[in-house]
Amino acid sequence: QQEYKNEFEFPESIPLPSAEALLMAHNQAVSIGSPSHQFQLTRAGTNLLSLHEVILPSIHAETSSALKEKQAKAQRNAKDGMPDHQGKDVVEVIEACRKLVNRCIGEAMKDAGESWRQREQCRAQSRMERHLAQVEQRKTDERQARRQRKKERALARQARYESAKREMKINHPRNKAMWTEVAKLDNEIQKLKREERTWIQIKKELDSMDAPNNEVIELDPVVPSASAAMEEQVGNTPLEDTATTMVEDVTMAMNRLNWMLSSVSSAMEESDKLRKEAFTKYNEDHKMIGFSQFDDPKDLFRKVTRKSIGGTPRM
Repeated sequence: QQEYKNEFEFPESIPLPSAEALLMAHNQAVSIGSPSHQFQLTRAGTNLLSLHEVILPSIHAETSSALKEKQAKAQRNAKDGMPDHQGKDVVEVIEACRKLVNRCIGEAMKDAGESWRQREQCRAQSRMERHLAQVEQRKTDERQARRQRKKERALARQARYESAKREMKINHPRNKAMWTEVAKLDNEIQKLKREERTWIQIKKELDSMDAPNNEVIELDPVVPSASAAMEEQVGNTPLEDTATTMVEDVTMAMNRLNWMLSSVSSAMEESDKLRKEAFTKYNEDHKMIGFSQFDDPKDLFRKVTRKSIGGTPRM
């Protein structure tokens, strides 16, 4: 008995898809519009072909064409009355093979399309997230810019207010009058200090005049002849004139001393009077408007009298 053997063999070399088949699949995919992958690739100008819309359908068409040729040959053999393993059975096997090719390529197209749709969904979601993040960042920047502008306006208003307040303090009539009075009193204090230095010098002179004179005056030895001449001169000098001259000299010195003492006394009295008037004026009348650090007139008077400041004092 002869062994059964089906003569069908799957084509070993299937030609590559022709340009016409690729063009037909391309045009068919592009005609769908925006949902098509090939349409998006063409619109982007990539010169690429979609796997599941162009390449796989073209491969399916070429494979089906090769199988159809073998099926047509097997059908002719069956009509010519050839054995089943060369005719009828071969036709059944080819039909099963075509179904299997259709199923495999269909599943491949389905998986490729699903993968593309997932990628598109991820990209769309990523674009949406970036857009939302940009919108949120823009809103945040705008809020920060508004807060910064508001803060700058508040600082500008505060600066203008402080500047106007300082100008009002400086230009206030009573404050100007007080500063003028402070300058005058400072000049008076300078005069009093100069007078004080003069008094100290006069006191030193008086102390030196009142100090006992312990110096020993060395006299030249008296020569007998000179002594005789001196005695003769003294004897001839009237004693009344000599006494009168000495009294006048003493009187003149005492008058000068009395004048100096009276001058010192009157200057001291005038100084005490000026100090008392200045202290009373600052204690009762002096008020600095808007200057809280100068509300204590006694402390201000002590500072002015303790330090020598040229011109208008800076405080």
